Amino acid sequence: MPYVTTRLGRWFYDEHGDKTAKTAIVCQHGLLFDGGQWDEQVAPFAEIGRTIVFDGPGHGKSEVPPIFTLEDHADALADALAELGIEKIVLVGLSWGGMLAMRFALRHRDKLLAMALLDTSAERDLPHLRVKYRGFCVFHEYVGMPYALYEKQIAPKLFCASTIRNKPDLVVRTGKALLGFSRVGVVRAAMAVEVNRTSVLVALGKVRVNALVLCGDADAATPLPKSRNLANALGARLVVIADSGHMSAIERPAEVNAALVPFVRNALSA
Repeated sequence: MPYVTTRLGRWFYDEHGDKTAKTAIVCQHGLLFDGGQWDEQVAPFAEIGRTIVFDGPGHGKSEVPPIFTLEDHADALADALAELGIEKIVLVGLSWGGMLAMRFALRHRDKLLAMALLDTSAERDLPHLRVKYRGFCVFHEYVGMPYALYEKQIAPKLFCASTIRNKPDLVVRTGKALLGFSRVGVVRAAMAVEVNRTSVLVALGKVRVNALVLCGDADAATPLPKSRNLANALGARLVVIADSGHMSAIERPAEVNAALVPFVRNALSA
């Protein structure tokens, strides 16, 4: 299996298209998922250019990382690109992946052609939410996540009501995958993403980068106003995906691809 070595451990990756190209499309998934989140986007992306999908630290087939921050994660992504011989990227990130993309833009702007940010936020969560998420982390690390808790507390944050009703198999698959990840790996990632992240909204306003922002209209995890704030800070186009929750790329892949694929194509050809 293909792995790259980073300061956050070895990462599993899946690669498509021209594997010798120095420019690539890089996809980063959301918390509690793995690179399979991008299955509906990989084929159209691979027709455009070299496409790489990473499993995030502690997720999927990647190793459990040391304790880290999102800034550490951005530097680790630079490690991975160097090992793969990639000089420039279009970075596509959903939720956690979008938060990573923003830090990458701030720390490694010279390597970034453009970024697409799906269902994500540049802001810090409110104090009461950070306390709640810290509690979830402690519980999951020492006890584990009962499926019933996932079903009642987490799934409604990930998926909109119509997805839960009409695609129950997707909800179940997600829960089972989560329960198969390393508990320590998930907790360290969740602490970086949900508890310890800082706001980069103001800093992003000073970064000149071609960006697209997408958000499900029923996203309960990062509601639409967060995406509006992000788009305004970047001077980016905002696309709202109808009848979609936080996982727009898998809830409404056709609608997401209709906006995302042309943006990526134009970014690579610019």
